[in-house]
Amino acid sequence: MPYEIVTASLNARDKSGRIDVRFGPEIKTLVVSRRALLSVASPPRATELRLLQYVDTFCQIAARRLACTNGDTLRITANDVRRWLCAWQISESPVPIQAARHPLHDARSG
Repeated sequence: MPYEIVTASLNARDKSGRIDVRFGPEIKTLVVSRRALLSVASPPRATELRLLQYVDTFCQIAARRLACTNGDTLRITANDVRRWLCAWQISESPVPIQAARHPLHDARSG
């Protein structure tokens, strides 16, 4: 589902993120837990920079949950991030490597 990010900010007191996102005609508020921020990448950091770096990830997680969620606020937790990461890793298909059939050149032999 297409979306447009309206605002994104970090609550400095509890280190949780808030993202206002427009999904079609509706604006939803995503509350990103501190643990979700810590879980999304390594090393774990609950900073505004981390929130902004992964704002699209959090919006994609929310877009998947919209069909089964009512209300204007969605909470993104560490479990949501882990499920998203697992699904993303499983959906990646390995790229076949084409072996080059050229003979190797030995620089020592001239």
